[in-house]
Amino acid sequence: MGKRIALVPTIVVLLTLVAGCGLFVPAPPSTISGTVVNANGGEPVVGSRVEIRGQETGFSTVVFTDGRGQFTARVEPDRYTLDVTKNGYGDSRVINVNAHQPADIRIVQRELFNPDWPTQAPEVDLQGVSDGDAFQGPIPYRIDADGPNPITSIYAALDKMPGSSFMTAPRAFFSETPTTGDQEIDPRLFSSHGPTTFHVVVYDVNGNRTHLIRHINVIPPQGELTAPKAPHAIAVTLGQQIEFFGLKGQAAPIDGNVYVTVNWDPSDASGLTGYRVYRSFDGSDFEPIGKVHAGRTQYRDVSGRLQIGQEVHYRVTALRGGEESAPTDAVSTRPLETFSVQLISPVDEATNVSRQPTFQWRATQRVALYHIYGVIVYDTFGSNRWATPEPPEFVINQTEYRWNRGNQHDGTPWERLQPQRHYQWEVPYAVAVDDLQNATAVSIAANRFGTEHDAIPIQELGLPAPQNWGFTTGE
Repeated sequence: MGKRIALVPTIVVLLTLVAGCGLFVPAPPSTISGTVVNANGGEPVVGSRVEIRGQETGFSTVVFTDGRGQFTARVEPDRYTLDVTKNGYGDSRVINVNAHQPADIRIVQRELFNPDWPTQAPEVDLQGVSDGDAFQGPIPYRIDADGPNPITSIYAALDKMPGSSFMTAPRAFFSETPTTGDQEIDPRLFSSHGPTTFHVVVYDVNGNRTHLIRHINVIPPQGELTAPKAPHAIAVTLGQQIEFFGLKGQAAPIDGNVYVTVNWDPSDASGLTGYRVYRSFDGSDFEPIGKVHAGRTQYRDVSGRLQIGQEVHYRVTALRGGEESAPTDAVSTRPLETFSVQLISPVDEATNVSRQPTFQWRATQRVALYHIYGVIVYDTFGSNRWATPEPPEFVINQTEYRWNRGNQHDGTPWERLQPQRHYQWEVPYAVAVDDLQNATAVSIAANRFGTEHDAIPIQELGLPAPQNWGFTTGE
């Protein structure tokens, strides 16, 4: 369990006397602005009434959301409660918005599930976390909620407003219960350090919502901050452009994808809050390109600056709050060119083909020291067999293979193809790699089944074969 650390506040009083009289300097005004939407990443809610009430000053005002669901109000420095209401929508309340500095907040206001049910934001009691608390290690908490409607969801997170969307992860989630019981939340999962915020969001069955904010401080543990270990970078070139992980259109080449995956072993230091990845195109001038939380040891670079044949360098540091370790040694990779596969024999719709045919194909160009292939055959009943060795073996630097050459089908109905039967064949696995022992660059022409060769440590993909030909056997 993390430690709550007592902080003694320092009160500074500034008294200026002019000609024997006290001169009062008023605190400057601030602003609260925000956007009201009907879901995380949802549409704006127009015309909602936003009542803003100060917790100390007594200042209050009412504004309405505009055509983009946005609102702005000038306020006195204070902590505020915001109540958002609109006919047909549940009440949405945000508690403890800090307007001692300009504040901007996103508020979710859902449509009512049943207009005849109560529209009242749930009451929320957060135990274990108060404004001004400082924590070192996991933060203990308990959330209890109540209201006229049953409670359906309770969320908790650091640094951000949590919600139902997986894109808000990580966050703690509790379903169909009015209480979380005694729990802990680990700041390392959020890369949190220093002054931050603890957020609680509660929904009831009718869409009414309460968002509670606590302003806290996360103190990283002390000790030597060592660098990560064993960094490795592998460039992946896809011969077909696919849309996954936001890669579409992000990097060269045209009609393909290029990205680099950087991996490392974790730092031995305790209390890590994350890792930072640096990139250089000349091997000396490195710039930060991304950060991941302490539980991850991989980063995918999808920058449009990556180019075929251009060497790129990476190094990684460990983070702990405001501290940063020395970097790892630099590792480099050079993205390979794209290639495709063209089928040669048996030709499309050939007849009287041998029942032990030799399959031939060719690469459109040689792009690496090793080209790895797999050939598969389908019969008319929908079953299939690998002509080449089955994954993860395949064949290397070969562009022809005779059926059952490796005797893998001996003793089965596939020892020889059936007479006078129609078959189809393709090359569903075609991958080039620079090194079979320590791959730093691969080019993928096809990987239809998401299979993977042992020498190529990349995430499985589903890239279709570029051609599929049919043939009929003879007697």
